[in-house]
Amino acid sequence: MQILIKQARIFDPGSGHHGERRDVLLDAGKISAIEATLEAASAQHISGADLWLTPSFTDTYAFLREPGHEYKETLQTGSEAAFRGGFTRLLVQPDTKPVIQTKGEVQALLSRQGNKVGLLPAGAATEDLQGKHLTEMLDMFAAGAVAFSNADQPIDDSRVMLLALQYAQQVDAMLMVLPVDSYLSKGGQAHEGLVSTRLGLRGIPALAEELRVARDLDLLAYTGGRLHFSKISTAGSVDRIRKAKAAGLRVSCGVAAYQLLLTDEALQGFDTRFKSMPPLRDESHRMALLEGLRDGTIDVICSDHQPEDTEHKALEFDLSNFGLAGLETALSAVVTATAGDEALLDKCLAALTRGPEGLLGLSSHTSQSGNRASLVVFDRGASYTVNSRILASKGVNNPFLASTLQGPIRLVVNQNENYFTHV
Repeated sequence: MQILIKQARIFDPGSGHHGERRDVLLDAGKISAIEATLEAASAQHISGADLWLTPSFTDTYAFLREPGHEYKETLQTGSEAAFRGGFTRLLVQPDTKPVIQTKGEVQALLSRQGNKVGLLPAGAATEDLQGKHLTEMLDMFAAGAVAFSNADQPIDDSRVMLLALQYAQQVDAMLMVLPVDSYLSKGGQAHEGLVSTRLGLRGIPALAEELRVARDLDLLAYTGGRLHFSKISTAGSVDRIRKAKAAGLRVSCGVAAYQLLLTDEALQGFDTRFKSMPPLRDESHRMALLEGLRDGTIDVICSDHQPEDTEHKALEFDLSNFGLAGLETALSAVVTATAGDEALLDKCLAALTRGPEGLLGLSSHTSQSGNRASLVVFDRGASYTVNSRILASKGVNNPFLASTLQGPIRLVVNQNENYFTHV
């Protein structure tokens, strides 16, 4: 099978064609030529108003629900959703039933690999994600866990957090945490601000995140090791992490793609698809997140894919589960949020590719002639309406359903010669 990609701007710092517009010919899953102009009469042509070509993405934060909650998502449907969204590697969070907290559960996930998306296990940092007792972290690492995470559950006990940092340090593994103070956020449903006040929703203050960021950075300075804040959402968090990096701490952080585009104004209709943790903040925080990507403070953009079924989302706002489904629409949310700022889009693409690869110690995909292709092609100059026909996830809670976004994906190819085209 031949595919000819016409006049795509190549984003790939590892390629000699980075930043150039080129024709790219794929033949049987390999990049056979990259030239200013190419012709291939028998090839399928991919063209558009403003095509971009980038290495495929790695997601550092996704919930695939299996085992235990297959009615929300399965490894198969989640992997298909990821592939359609341009993700060919997923760091799977341990919040399953049973929790991924032993070497056997790590091995079980690794044994379930498909050929479209590579599944990477994040082992639970604490037993049953309760934040009270550490798991057998070193055993899980030896079995193939590439990081340790407490998923969306905070580690309130400072001593447990300190010990987790110390144990992970023994194998130079990354400890992932969601920074939120359980007491300040207790009962909260939305960002504490004008919108939550207007809607009568109990607020979650920015301070709840920023206090926990400050505590964990102090613990990191004391213990050493590697700390990753899985998802941040406030200007204060960006500022604290920026200063910690400047001070030499081995800290990194991520942001959910939807946080770059949406604000708490989306909650006006009490639509539970927009109920997330951390919550959607106001415009000032959204702009601070974009600036954090621009200056390199934020290392990765994740999908924060948390698929839910109707039973847990079609409820009164305060009764519904937190979480958005977003693997298929993560890239388009980013493209729409960058609003034509090419330099910022370059930073965001780096946070979807080189950023997570570096944190997880993965090999980088590069767009060189002769290489097996692992790439994404999208049209920055086009828009599309998100509809259920293009969504593979079982989750009913994609916040962009029926919305118009920029940057539809035209092609996804992985190294196993799988293709997804949407033209």
